[in-house]
Amino acid sequence: MGDLDACKTRLTLLEKLRDSHDDDAWSDFAYYYRGYIYNIARRMGLSHADADDVVQDVLIKSWKKLPEFRYESSKGRFRGWLCQVTGNAVKNRHRAQRSSVVEFENNPAALNAQSIRPDIERIADDEWNEYLPKLAWKNVADHFGESVHKVCEALENGLSPADVAKKLDISESSVYVYRKRIRDAMRKEMTRLERELG
Repeated sequence: MGDLDACKTRLTLLEKLRDSHDDDAWSDFAYYYRGYIYNIARRMGLSHADADDVVQDVLIKSWKKLPEFRYESSKGRFRGWLCQVTGNAVKNRHRAQRSSVVEFENNPAALNAQSIRPDIERIADDEWNEYLPKLAWKNVADHFGESVHKVCEALENGLSPADVAKKLDISESSVYVYRKRIRDAMRKEMTRLERELG
């Protein structure tokens, strides 16, 4: 499948879910968003178990709502809707548990969706900026051999290209070539994911 075909397939993901709850499309949806939802819930103070529950709640709510969802880019990104659903699920979890979070206990208005919306959006945006490169790497990592992985890891650990070359007993020019391949693949995949999921 060419890049253009892959792009068309991904761009119709929400449409597929809306029309038929296609199993493959739903698997893609869960694959791309499960970790993102979980990480937002954790950043909002939930335990691992509670965050897992929120993921299930949000995926179920999404499954129910996506057939009627109409994406309009002028009204914001789909991710914005998803972060609000996630924020509401976290808020409900805090309510149900009579959270010890002081803000919630001492200021009931803090539970108002408008009051916590900026925090949810900030958390969701911060998480997306961390989540997207990790997801992109997960998607492209298998395209590279062991040598490229070792170069990537060494560079991430702060070694200079010259030090990486010495450590791995390869030429410095190879380090630069591998780094460029990684950067090009990551840039392309992050652009694709941002366009298709954002």
